[in-house]
Amino acid sequence: MQPRLITIPISHFCEKARWALDRGGIAFTEEPHLQFFHIWHARRAGGGRTVPVLVTPDGALGDSTAILEWVDARLPGEARLYPGEVAGEARRIETWLDEGLGPDGRLWMYHATLPIIREMRRWAVVGVPSWERRAFTVGGGLLEPGIRRYLGVDAPAAAAALRAVDQVFDEVAELLADGRPFLTGDRFTAADLTFGALSAAVLVPEGYGSPLPQPGDLPDAMATQVRRLREHPAGVFAARLYRDERRP
Repeated sequence: MQPRLITIPISHFCEKARWALDRGGIAFTEEPHLQFFHIWHARRAGGGRTVPVLVTPDGALGDSTAILEWVDARLPGEARLYPGEVAGEARRIETWLDEGLGPDGRLWMYHATLPIIREMRRWAVVGVPSWERRAFTVGGGLLEPGIRRYLGVDAPAAAAALRAVDQVFDEVAELLADGRPFLTGDRFTAADLTFGALSAAVLVPEGYGSPLPQPGDLPDAMATQVRRLREHPAGVFAARLYRDERRP
C-alpha cells in the first residue's frame, strides 16, 4: 500500500513531512484539505486534530517528527536525517524550531494574510476536493474569525511572533557563522530540513511543495518583512536549502 499524506497544502509542518518523503524517495499520495475541513480527514485517517498525518502499512503517524523518524528508518546510513554522531543535536534543533519558529511564523503569516483571505484562494485551495473549493468561494470569509480564535491571532501577538522569528534567524545565523554548511556541521539533517520547511511561513520560498504567493502578491507590510528576512543570513541559508536539498 502506498502511504497517504493528509495535509493542508500550504502548511509548513506538512511541507516538513513532504520534504522528508521526497528526500527519501518514498512514493506517496497527498490528500490536501482546507483548514478546519482537515480535522475530519485527519481523525478518519487515524490521527488527531492536526496535520500532517501519514497513513502507512504500519499505522497512522500524526506528527511531523514521527514522519521524519519513519522516513529516517528507511534511509541508507549516508542519507540519514538523524545520523548517529549528531543525532542528539539534530533532534534538539528540530524540537526548538517546532516549538518556536513553526507556530510563531504561522501566527505572523496569518495575521498578515487573513484580511485578504479571498485573494489567497489561488494558493489555499491547490489540490483540495472540488466541494471544499466551492465552500471556500461561498464562505471563505468565515475562516478568518475561526483561525484568529483558534490560533490567538491579533496585532500584539503578531508583533511578538515576528520578534521571536527574528531571534531564531539570528541564532541560526550564529550557528552558521563558523563556516559550517549545515546546522549540525557537514551533513544535511532533520535540523536543516525543519528550518527550511518552517521558515517558509515568513519567506514564501520558491521550490516549496505547494504553490505559494510571492512578495508581489502580498500586502505591502508583509512583503517588506519577507524581503528583509530573505536577505538575512538565515534566509539566504533557507534559499540554499530549497535550491540544493529540496528534491521533489
